[in-house]
Amino acid sequence: MRKLFCATAIGMLLAGLAMSNASCAAVAWFAAQFAPKQKVKAKFEPPRGKKMLVFVDDILSPVNYEPVKIELSRRLNGLLVAKRVAAQTVSYDRLADLMQATPDFNRLAVSEVGRKLGADIVLYVHIDRFSLRDTAADQLWRGRLQATVRMVDVEKGRLWPKDREAGYMLKEVDTPRMGETADTSADELTKSLTTDMADQISKLFHEHEAAHEGAWPK
Repeated sequence: MRKLFCATAIGMLLAGLAMSNASCAAVAWFAAQFAPKQKVKAKFEPPRGKKMLVFVDDILSPVNYEPVKIELSRRLNGLLVAKRVAAQTVSYDRLADLMQATPDFNRLAVSEVGRKLGADIVLYVHIDRFSLRDTAADQLWRGRLQATVRMVDVEKGRLWPKDREAGYMLKEVDTPRMGETADTSADELTKSLTTDMADQISKLFHEHEAAHEGAWPK
C-alpha cells in the first residue's frame, strides 16, 4: 500500500510540474506576442552629415547575375538616407561609370574609389554567396544571399569593424524553394533577397525596433 501511495504521489507531482512548465511556456509565448517591441542599438554609428558610397563588390566570389549588385546598392542608398545614416549617397550609375572608365579598377583601394567619387565614407559590401537555383535540384528556384560589410573613411581608413579584418558577416537571407512552373522570376527573387539584405545591413548603423524572441513575424 505504501508503495502504491508513493507512486501515486510521485505521479501527481510530475503531472503538476508538467502543467506548471506548460503554463510558464504559455505565459512566455503570450508575452512575446504582445509585449512592446524592444529597442536595438546600432552596432556602429558613423559620423553624421557625410556623403556615403555604397560599394557592392563580388571580387572574391563573382556572381553570374549582375542585377543583384545594382538592386542591393540602390536599396541601401535609399535606406541610408531615409534613416539618416548618410546625408547623401553616390549613385550606383556613377560607380558603374568609374568601373568602365578605369581599366585597373580592381587594383584600387576601397578608400581610393570613394575619393574618386567624392564620398566621405564607403560602405563596402562584399557578396560572399548568391544563387537563384536550388543546388540539389537545378530545376527549382531558391534564392540565397550572404554578404560581409565594412565601413571605411576615405581619409582615415577603416572605421568599422576594427576587430574583424574581413568585415562583419551578415546572416544569410533566402527564399522558399519553388518549382520551375512557379509564378516567379529571377528579378522577383533578387528584389526579395536584396530587400531583406539591405534592411539587415542598414540596421547595423541605426537604432531600430525588433520583436521579442518567440514572437510571430508580422
